[in-house]
Amino acid sequence: MKNLILRNTPEIADIFELRTIEPVDGKNTFEVFCENEKIVICGDCKISQAMGYYEYLKTYCGVNISHCGNREINVTSAPLFEGKLQKVIPQKRRAYLNYCTVGYSFAFWKWDKWEKEIDFMAMNGINMPLSVVGTEAVWYYTLRDFTYSETGAMQFLSGPGFWPWQLMTNITGYFSLTDVKYIESRLELGKKIIDREVELGMTPIQQGYTGSVPQTITKLFKKARMRLIPSWCNFPYTYQLDPTDPLFKKFGMALLEKQRQLFGAHHYYACDPFHENEPSVKTKDYLFKVGYAIDAMYKEFDKDSVWVMQSWSIREQIVKAVPKDRLLILDIDGTKHSQTDEFWGYDYILGTLQNFGDRNTLHGSIKALADNKYLTEGSENCVGTGLFMEGIFQNPLYFDLAFRMLTEDKAVDLEEYLRNYAYRRYGSREKCLVDAMLLLSESCYSENCTGRETGSVICARPATELRHTAPNDFRELRYDNKILVKAVELLLSAQNANKDGYEFDACDLVRQVISNHASTLYDRTMLGYKTKDVKIFERSSNGFLKICEELDALLQTRPELTLYEHLKEAGDLAFTEKDKENFELNLLTQVTVWGPFGNSVNYDYAWKEWGGLIGTYYAKRWQSFFERLAYEFPKRRLFSTTTRKQHCERNLYRGNDFYKRYAEFEKKWLSTANPEPPVEANTVDEARKLFNRYKDAMLNQ
Repeated sequence: MKNLILRNTPEIADIFELRTIEPVDGKNTFEVFCENEKIVICGDCKISQAMGYYEYLKTYCGVNISHCGNREINVTSAPLFEGKLQKVIPQKRRAYLNYCTVGYSFAFWKWDKWEKEIDFMAMNGINMPLSVVGTEAVWYYTLRDFTYSETGAMQFLSGPGFWPWQLMTNITGYFSLTDVKYIESRLELGKKIIDREVELGMTPIQQGYTGSVPQTITKLFKKARMRLIPSWCNFPYTYQLDPTDPLFKKFGMALLEKQRQLFGAHHYYACDPFHENEPSVKTKDYLFKVGYAIDAMYKEFDKDSVWVMQSWSIREQIVKAVPKDRLLILDIDGTKHSQTDEFWGYDYILGTLQNFGDRNTLHGSIKALADNKYLTEGSENCVGTGLFMEGIFQNPLYFDLAFRMLTEDKAVDLEEYLRNYAYRRYGSREKCLVDAMLLLSESCYSENCTGRETGSVICARPATELRHTAPNDFRELRYDNKILVKAVELLLSAQNANKDGYEFDACDLVRQVISNHASTLYDRTMLGYKTKDVKIFERSSNGFLKICEELDALLQTRPELTLYEHLKEAGDLAFTEKDKENFELNLLTQVTVWGPFGNSVNYDYAWKEWGGLIGTYYAKRWQSFFERLAYEFPKRRLFSTTTRKQHCERNLYRGNDFYKRYAEFEKKWLSTANPEPPVEANTVDEARKLFNRYKDAMLNQ
C-alpha cells in the first residue's frame, strides 16, 4: 500500500501513516484522521486503506481519477483536517470487468497502463477483478504438451482484439497469432497483473474451462466425443468436448494446471457453457450432467474452487448441478436476478452493464445509480456489486458515480454529488459548471437513458431508413437535445476550469450535441429525397457531410479520441512486422466490420466517433450514399436500400448489390487505412467555435 501511495502522490507520500484495524461485523472498514501532523489511514486490509486514501484525495484535495481525462493525479500538498472520514462497506465482493472490456478497452495495453488501472481498482474498492490477460500462454503451452506444433498451437489462438471472445468459446483462431515472443510477453504481463492484484489484497477471477478444443484434437484422441457448436455471429463453427467425456476432464485439468504453474491458483474460475449459443443436446438431464462434470473438475483441481458464471446465458439445470457454496453468479446487467427467483438461492453479484461495444455516446441513468440498487433490489443471497461494462473509455460522469456505488452504504444525494464532482473534475467551483451537471442529469443521464444506448447516425451504415446503428442500440434520442445544448453552453462558459477533465468533456459534449444534430440533418435529407425536394436534399446532405468534417477535426485535438493513437497502440504491441499488421487489422476490424469479412452480422457493433475514423471511413460511406441518391433523382423513383433479409433490424452485410459495393470499399479501407496523427490545437477553443457555429440551429430545430 505504501508503494501505491508513492506511485500516485510521490510529493506528499511521507505525510501518510498506515494502520491496521479490525473489520466491523466482518465488513471492510476504513478510517482517516489527522494525528501528530500526519494523515492516518486505517483499514482492515490494503483495499480498505486504498479506499480511505482515495476518499481523502477526493474530499480534501479535489481529486478526480478517470479513464477519460484526469488520468494523472497532480497533488503537491496535503491539507490537514479536523474530524474523521470513516466507512463500513456493506458489499462483501466488488467485481470488475467483462470479457468484452478486456477486448474493447484493454486489448493492446502494456504494463504502464495496467499498473495505473490496478491502483485505480484498489482505490475504488475492487476486490474481484477478472484476470485473463496472458491466458494465450496457458493455451499455447498446454497444446504444445498435447504434441501440437508451434504453428498448430498458435493458429488456434485469436489475436488480441478478439481473444476474449475465444475465452467465451464463441470463436477460435480469428487473426491467429504468429509470434511466440508475443505470447511470452502476454505471459509476463499477466503475471505482473495478477501479482500486483494479489499484493493489494484482491482475489483475481481466473479462466475456467468449458470444453473448447481444436477440431484436430480428434487425430490424437479418436474416440473423443466432440460436439459442433453452432456458428456464432456467422463465425466458423467451434468445437467442444462433451463434458461427460473423459477427455474433457483430462484436457481441462491440464489447462488449469498450466494456469496454476504460470499464474498461481486463486480459487475463482470463470466459464459459461454455451455462451450466447445453444447446446446440441438440450435435455434437462444432459445440462445437469454438464454442470456436474464442470464442477467436479474444479473441485478435483482445487478443493476451495468456486465456479464464477455470468448470467447472460444462464441455464437453471446447469446451475442446480452445482452445490450452493461452489458457485457465484454475476448478474452482469442487474436484471436476471428478478427473472430467476433470485438465482434459485445461489450467491450472486448485482451488476451494472451500461454499454455495448465501448461506443462513445453519452448515456446512462445516474439517478438509478444514486438510488443504490444493492440496497433496494439485492436479496439475502446478493453478496456484492460489480461493474461489467463492455467498455470503459466513455461517460466519465456516469462511471465516477458507478464506482462510488460499488461501496456505498446508502442512497446518494445526487445534487450534492454533482456539485462535488464538478469541482473535482474541473478544478473550479463556478456555478455554471454545477448547473451544467444538473442539466446533464436531465438529458443524456436522465432516467430515460437507462438500458440500451442511442446509436450514432454518423457511424451507421447508410440506408434510406435507419433503425439502429448496431445491434443493441436505438435510433431514437431519448432526451431533449435542447437541454443538452444548454448544458454544453454552460460548461463552455466556465472561465476558471483548469483540469484535463474539462478539456476532454468540452470536446466530448460538443461531439454529442453535434452528432445529435447530424441525426436531424439525416432525417431532413431523407425527407427531401422522398418528397423529391432537391433543395432540401442538397442543403441537408451537404450540411451532414460538413458536420462529419468538422467533428473529425475537433476530435483530432484529443489523442485518445483519434483512430491514429489507437492504431499506434495496437501496432506497438507487436514484435514483428507481420504481427504489427495483424494487430492493426485487429483494431480496424473491431471498430468497423467486426465479424468475418463478407459475412458479418455485427458490423459497426463497436462504432466510435473518433477523429480519423469519421473522416476516412464513415463520411466516405455517407458521401457515396448521397451521391447515389442524387443519381436517382432524375429517374423520379425512390431507391430502397432495405434488404429482404435482416439481422437486428439491419440490412445484411452483403444483402444486395448496393451493399456489396459498400463492402468492397470497407475491405479496401481495412488494408489501406492511414489516419493522420492528432493535431496540436486548443481543444476548448475549437470546441467553443464548433458549438457556437451550430448552437442556434440546434436550439431552433
